[in-house]
Amino acid sequence: MKKCTYCIFLTYLILGIYVLGITIKTPFVSLTLDTTNGQPVFVDSYYPLWAEQKNIEKGDIIVAIDGQPAMENRYVQQQMIVRSANALTIQKADKSIQTIAVKHRDMPEELYLQILFPIFYFFLAFGVALYVWRRNQNNLSTFLLILFLLTCSTAYISTGASARGNMIGMFVISSCIILCMVLFIHFLQHFFKYLQIKWTYPHSKWLYLLILFIPGFYLMEEVKPSLREFTPILNLSLFAVLVVYAIFILVTSYLRTKLAKIRLIALAFIVPFLPFLLFFVTPEILGHKPILHAEIAALFLLFIPFSFLFIQVNERLFDIEYQLSRLRYYSTLAFFSALLLTAGIALLFMGELSIVHVTSIFLLVFMVIIASFYIKERIDFKYRKIIFSSTGNYVHNLYAAVQRMGKAKNQQELLDRFKYEITEKLGTTAFHIRTITDDSPQHVTYYPQLLLHDAGEEKIMLEIRHALQKEELLWLELLALYVSMFINNLQQIEDLVREIQHIKNTSDTPLPWLDKLLWNIIEKEKSILAQELHDTILQEQLHLARELDVLAGSPTIQKETVLAIREQLLNATKDLREYCENLSPPLLDTFGLQMALKKLIQKVKIRADFLLSAQIDRVEFQDVTLHLVVYRLVQELLNNAIKHAEATEVSLQLQAIPQGFILRYDDNGIGCDIDDLIQSSASMGINGIRERVRAFNGDITIQSSLNEGMHIYIQIQEDGDSYDEHTYYR
Repeated sequence: MKKCTYCIFLTYLILGIYVLGITIKTPFVSLTLDTTNGQPVFVDSYYPLWAEQKNIEKGDIIVAIDGQPAMENRYVQQQMIVRSANALTIQKADKSIQTIAVKHRDMPEELYLQILFPIFYFFLAFGVALYVWRRNQNNLSTFLLILFLLTCSTAYISTGASARGNMIGMFVISSCIILCMVLFIHFLQHFFKYLQIKWTYPHSKWLYLLILFIPGFYLMEEVKPSLREFTPILNLSLFAVLVVYAIFILVTSYLRTKLAKIRLIALAFIVPFLPFLLFFVTPEILGHKPILHAEIAALFLLFIPFSFLFIQVNERLFDIEYQLSRLRYYSTLAFFSALLLTAGIALLFMGELSIVHVTSIFLLVFMVIIASFYIKERIDFKYRKIIFSSTGNYVHNLYAAVQRMGKAKNQQELLDRFKYEITEKLGTTAFHIRTITDDSPQHVTYYPQLLLHDAGEEKIMLEIRHALQKEELLWLELLALYVSMFINNLQQIEDLVREIQHIKNTSDTPLPWLDKLLWNIIEKEKSILAQELHDTILQEQLHLARELDVLAGSPTIQKETVLAIREQLLNATKDLREYCENLSPPLLDTFGLQMALKKLIQKVKIRADFLLSAQIDRVEFQDVTLHLVVYRLVQELLNNAIKHAEATEVSLQLQAIPQGFILRYDDNGIGCDIDDLIQSSASMGINGIRERVRAFNGDITIQSSLNEGMHIYIQIQEDGDSYDEHTYYR
């Protein structure tokens, strides 16, 4: 796919360079002639200002074009037009002969509209297409968008070669204006699929058959030359139908879905293509004189790369709505400014500037102003922080003050730090912080006040008894805003701590959300520790073992000693590996809970002195942390059996129930008295099990007595929103 894309880019580049070379090679003049009397008599020029400057007048005879007789020129014979020339030989009315050298620079309209703007647009679109492809290479919508941009730019840059009558240029522009519309509709179909919008229109693949009409048009021209006048009309008509069809898809889809992304695509498509359709294509189809020449109407196509770049770039890179709203804001300011400046320049050079010059000046000024806004924005962002007043840098000081106040541990300390910052920065103690309650006496003041905190029945006010400058007042207002937020946060933390302390002192009612949070933190830390041990100590010991293997082959070292050391290192490595697996069981993430439990049970059977029977059902949870909870519960139960139970038989059963599980544990060990269990070392494991169950709103029942073994029943259901945990000891 990558090689194919590179070939496509290369093909478009070669084709663009070729048609550009044709355009640069020979200037476009487009002189209309009258050959009814057997001589090519000049009638009109596409660039009348240039013809006037070169003293080409109506009635002059075009004798030769680039040294060749004018009547032998194919376009003079067929269409009575001189399309392009580097030199013209003209016979004036007084029979004098003049040779005129035709240069691009003598025709600014031709230079700008057929060479400079197309070059700029082609390489801009080429760069945008390359950028979009590099950002997202494995996406069909992206690939279609790239082809659309490249096809539009190739059609635009081939206008000069087509106007000069170059067959390749004419074929390229005829094919590309149809192909770009088909590619865009194809892009819409896949983009709608990405947005999960139902495509209710015919499949876009059938539209590619329309491309076959282009060579058919040219074959018809060869068979019947009189059709040459109708071929461009048919081509433009097909283009117009596809544009209207694309607009219909966008408008109806937006009205149906109201999605902002569809609206953005519609605007990005309509803005460039609708002026070209209305001001050039439609009049041409209807047989009227175009409102704008094709080159001028095509200037709107310059918006295409920018528009679709905003659409295609992933919103994770930047906020598209923000970027577009900012562009609209800057464009509005720049439009009126550019309009006034352009109008002033046009009045200053009254009669000397053509519509092309005026349009070019307007676009240039418009883009420069927009670029200036963006540059100013970046400079403000970088340097606004260090704009100084007579008393220093307020913004930088604000950051430092907020950072210092953020270390306060209670409200009083925060207010003390706030007073210190005001005194240090403003150099005055003419302020007062008052706490006002509903019972407080009314206090009339004529000084400005800032509200620092409002708790309903209690308000904290800052009374300012000193005249402040604008920068100082802004600094103080922002700092007061931070103080208000700090007070709110401190009070919430203090209330939460008091609530937890009250619950802890007055009842045994647990806080499941807090337990769950703590257990998740503990498991995360265990996973990090396991990774660190694996990457450091374990790797180092393996390295030492390899080094000892090398030393063992040396004749000067006691082989038995080295091998003994090696054996010890390998044993330590084995123990450490098991420790890592206990901390973060690798099979749990790789093969699932059932396989991880079976592996754990196999290890216990090897180590334990009792007979272990286990029945493990497959259980699935939406909350992935429950898999780890089950694993830890089983692990803790079996560890207690190994260390404390002194049993000969242990039974373990994991049973799946709707949205949860039941875990049963039974042994025939020494058992214990429940009251003694709380005080013994074995209670660490049992309490750990109990806390895990409690954290996930579960039920646990523990039955045990001396020499009667231990029986534990655990049930946890995933969808328990409210805490309803019970622990039973029997």
